[in-house]
Amino acid sequence: MNIAQAILHLYPDADPLGDFEVWNVGPAPVLHPGAEDKGRVRYEIKKPEDGEEPVEGIHYRYVVDFNRLTEGEDYDIVDRGPYIAIWNLEAPQPTEEELQAAWEAYLEAEANKPPEPPTEVEQLRADNAALLLELAQVQARQDQADADAAALLLTLAEGGIL
Repeated sequence: MNIAQAILHLYPDADPLGDFEVWNVGPAPVLHPGAEDKGRVRYEIKKPEDGEEPVEGIHYRYVVDFNRLTEGEDYDIVDRGPYIAIWNLEAPQPTEEELQAAWEAYLEAEANKPPEPPTEVEQLRADNAALLLELAQVQARQDQADADAAALLLTLAEGGIL
């Protein structure tokens, strides 16, 4: 399912660049309870001035070092798939079931949409191909007529008429 297309089918006036964002971060680690403390590491960003107390986010930050953790025991790798990360519409965010129904409605609408007329370039290409085919057929008939005329002249020349 294309979540963005489903949302646009539900809300045709929505702007996909400002009203919502669909993200797909791929496989990502999900920590088990208590594992954050086991893998927590303090990274220094910059040294505080003399007499200044260090402030988290300015002088240091805490992160989880997955090298200190064991996959399956402390965390799992989960592929969440695409999801709505940002929702700025006044309407309530659609549920998974509503998105699936909108996606199926979108596919049905696309399947039942009449074919678009060809563009000018496509029409000229088709006309050109038809003309080339007709030219090839005329050339083949001309070649056959020339061959028939040559055969008739050869027959007449061999028979002594010419």
